[in-house]
Amino acid sequence: MPLSERNEKIFDFLVLADRMKHIERRNYVGGSPRHENDAEHCFHMALCLLVLHKEVGFEADLGRALAMVLVHDLVEIYAGDTFAYDAAAVAGQAAREEEAARRLFGDELPDETGAYFAELWHEFEAKTTPESRLANACDRLQAFMQNYIADGRPWREHGITPERTTLRTDLPRQTAPVFGELLDEIYRRAGDANMWGGEENKG
Repeated sequence: MPLSERNEKIFDFLVLADRMKHIERRNYVGGSPRHENDAEHCFHMALCLLVLHKEVGFEADLGRALAMVLVHDLVEIYAGDTFAYDAAAVAGQAAREEEAARRLFGDELPDETGAYFAELWHEFEAKTTPESRLANACDRLQAFMQNYIADGRPWREHGITPERTTLRTDLPRQTAPVFGELLDEIYRRAGDANMWGGEENKG
């Protein structure tokens, strides 16, 4: 019996989503020469959220926040990953990802499911609700922690100093004190282990 048109779209979307496992980020997997992929990032980010959501001091709907975690990087199936410290790539990121979201959520899913995913994605990008602020803070924390787990290799490869990373760590600090405490510990350990890039760490 053939699938209904709706179920065929769902089936095709779930097959398409497998591409997340092949989208490489600049971060490395700890103890490995290979790069982390988007699916691994989303899993680790979701775990951060699950562990930390009771620690932040404000109420947030865990289910909605986790849904944002699952949806937030789906656009990279079409837009690709953007390295946060590449100014030229970041400049065009919003337009690339908006077009990817329109294509992915508008064409690849049943209408109401696509609309729900688009709503979650736009909420995550806007960073205005408690759930989106929490999800974004976990996104930034996971990426920062992953660089530490990989012994600072991405920082050294791209000459990233602690000062430059405030671009990524200010948001979680502003979200809840627990993020600041965890980030401070990463900065301390990374500094002690000489993980940073930049002239001051060469030689």
